[in-house]
Amino acid sequence: MTGPAHSPGSGAGGAALETPYRLALEPFTGAFSAQTMLGAAEAATGLGDWGGRRWDEERFRHDFTILCQDLEETAHLTPAGRSRARSRLHTILVSRLRYIAARQAARGVDAERIVAPLIGMGMPRAGTTFLHALLAQDPANRAPRSFEAAIPVPLDGADGDIRCQLFQQILAFQGLLDPAVTSIHPHGSDMPDECIFLQEPDCNSLWGVYWNVPGFAQAIAGKQVSAFKWQLGVMQYLQATGPEGRWTLKAPGHIFAWDELRMTFPDALIYVNHRDPARVIPSIASLLMVLRHTFSDAAIDPVALGRGQLAAWSAGMNRYTDWRGGEGRDARVADIHFTDLIARPVETVRQLYDRFGLRFTPQFRERMLRHLETDHHGKGASRSYALGDYGIDEAMIERAFGGYIDQFAIQREKRG
Repeated sequence: MTGPAHSPGSGAGGAALETPYRLALEPFTGAFSAQTMLGAAEAATGLGDWGGRRWDEERFRHDFTILCQDLEETAHLTPAGRSRARSRLHTILVSRLRYIAARQAARGVDAERIVAPLIGMGMPRAGTTFLHALLAQDPANRAPRSFEAAIPVPLDGADGDIRCQLFQQILAFQGLLDPAVTSIHPHGSDMPDECIFLQEPDCNSLWGVYWNVPGFAQAIAGKQVSAFKWQLGVMQYLQATGPEGRWTLKAPGHIFAWDELRMTFPDALIYVNHRDPARVIPSIASLLMVLRHTFSDAAIDPVALGRGQLAAWSAGMNRYTDWRGGEGRDARVADIHFTDLIARPVETVRQLYDRFGLRFTPQFRERMLRHLETDHHGKGASRSYALGDYGIDEAMIERAFGGYIDQFAIQREKRG
């Protein structure tokens, strides 16, 4: 993994040098201090309102302080990783300040209703990104793009709004456009992205993916209500100030916040992706190892990682299995099988639309077909990973997921 190579202002005509996000593209050798980081964001923006009681500023400051402590004490960041981590944090801090100020200045944001969003979740590595990109082809839909999740308030430049170009630079600086990462999970500033990135300025659990921050993870346990409140607010702002359309969202981990999500979006149209856990667990473990090594060279115990993923995802999917077989038996929820999605993507989307009574137009179909002609997700060189790499065998998979596999008639794929 190489260090940050993009210089400040590369691309977009050097526009980064003229934005409050400039520090997100500069090397960083200092220590992580909440006071210093917050102060730098205030200096960059000329703003100082972190949200007050409405956006739980006190909890935000508390959690961010613990995160900074963990970055110094347990994250074992490389020099490149230190710069990348500061880049990520400076971006979300500046965006939080700018969003709060812009929301207060905008009119009618609180009156915006988020109506019947399409929301995907379920097994990771089960086609949720692929399906989300297909759904984004519908002109009636509106998927959050990576750049607007990270920088929700427009930034004007000589050529108009420069957020897309700027965030592409930031992603590159953070190492997230490295082929080692994108060969497993695609990144790009203009791509439809997971809605958990809308939650990021609330200081949520996402960062445990990138950094070893156990104290922070413990501090934010049970923070889902706050995270969805923040996400809903950002969606209201984006809807009030940007293009209209039915929101299409996705994040596999929403399965762990099933109740909180449905309370936030009571009329949501929910689909759940399913795949053979024997393929999912080593795949997600391998992705997490690559992401962690983007920031740190510290050794990662693959057995502990794999078994932790086994325990987490079996608990989440088994809770869903129980609900779906009980009170959720007749719920308006769609179950998507990975094998069907990959073999018959357009027909799978049509069936999903039929399930929810949505209009499947010829234009949508044609746009999906054009997208499929150029989409390379999942078509690169195959990666080698196996259950045994992570201290897991097939018997452990069957014990943990047997009921789930049987209830949803999940096809057991070739297992290594």
